[in-house]
Amino acid sequence: MKKHAMAMMMAAVMGMSLVASMPGVSAEEAETEAAADLSNLSGLTIGFSQSDNSSNWKIVETEDMQEKAEEYGINLIYTDASGDIAKQASDIEDLVAQGVDYLIVAPQQEDGLQASLIAAMDAGIPVILVDRGVNGDAGTVYTSSIMSDFVWEAEQIAERVIEYTGGTGNVVIIEGTQGATSTTDRQEGFMNTIEGTDLEVISDQVANYSQPEAQEVMENILQAQGDNIDIVYCHGVDMAIGAITAIKAANYVPGEDMQVVCVDASKDGMEAILAGELLCACSCSPFFGEATFSLISQLVDGETLEVEYINEDTVYDITNADVALGY
Repeated sequence: MKKHAMAMMMAAVMGMSLVASMPGVSAEEAETEAAADLSNLSGLTIGFSQSDNSSNWKIVETEDMQEKAEEYGINLIYTDASGDIAKQASDIEDLVAQGVDYLIVAPQQEDGLQASLIAAMDAGIPVILVDRGVNGDAGTVYTSSIMSDFVWEAEQIAERVIEYTGGTGNVVIIEGTQGATSTTDRQEGFMNTIEGTDLEVISDQVANYSQPEAQEVMENILQAQGDNIDIVYCHGVDMAIGAITAIKAANYVPGEDMQVVCVDASKDGMEAILAGELLCACSCSPFFGEATFSLISQLVDGETLEVEYINEDTVYDITNADVALGY
């Protein structure tokens, strides 16, 4: 069952308004959990396997985890796989060999880490997945996970696109990292939502959540399809900023000649919305430190966790965009 117990905690960290409901968990209960005493974490050695730090979102995620670990007196052993799934598997094995008490993993892809994660679980090291998931059963491959509902995010963006276009037009999609749950789900949610409309995807390319890659991809698409593009949907805000840069360099006007939409709501993204260059963006919080360490604190106390915790997100446009709310 998907639970929303982390929602208020993440809201407190981000300062964002939330739109989804919290079935089965009252706001008071969530606030109580968010304010829980985490002093039992002091002195623990916790491993954090990051998939990469190639995007601003990932950098913020890493820094938040490190800052919260320092705040709670945790010895955090950090590794960066630099976007290499084989290296991340090796990193996890090294962390297990070092005898960490708990393991936090931000997976690069859905597949490729299972053997390493199972080895950690078999060694009695609980595994918390953050921001992306893996294929496999909780209790065997991992203990619990915290992430956004990526399908929901994409559905909200697609609905805004349909509303804006009347369900007619040509769409360019710039995808994130192949094999990542965020990419798979954001593609699925968008495509399923526009099915049955007259929106046509005329180009669909990968840019790995990278601003420079997205800029290059968009430059090539504009050369081939420039005058035919109505909507550019990016799986991440860094890619949206890269696309906007390419659009302007090609002497098109974002927000007039074509509309850009995306998931993630960074400060740059908020600024682009306010400037009329980005139609809308759905938030996706990179702040996992407080929520993750709260779950580990519960494990230390012998509590049983839910399999999955879902962060709730908000769609921002010109009516509610605020740079102060971006990460």
